[in-house]
Amino acid sequence: MRLMTGSAAEFIRTLQTAFGSAVDVADHRVTVSIDGVSLIFSLTPAPPLRLGLLELARQTVEIAVGAGSEAAVAELLAKIDRATQRGGG
Repeated sequence: MRLMTGSAAEFIRTLQTAFGSAVDVADHRVTVSIDGVSLIFSLTPAPPLRLGLLELARQTVEIAVGAGSEAAVAELLAKIDRATQRGGG
């Protein structure tokens, strides 16, 4: 499980930009399937992060493996992590 800063819509849009038709969205579930590897992301809104007057949306992201070898899954997850990284450290 991961805690992600940003809205579900932002996460989905980023995945669709990076992976196109490999992304399937149904309710609060996003599946990315490429070359026999499938990762399923379940998104649940979390309390926003508040920094003074600034408020940032957050999501709890649970990741499940739909298909693929351990190495192939790790490779796809690394690609997804790079695609969804944000600046700021």
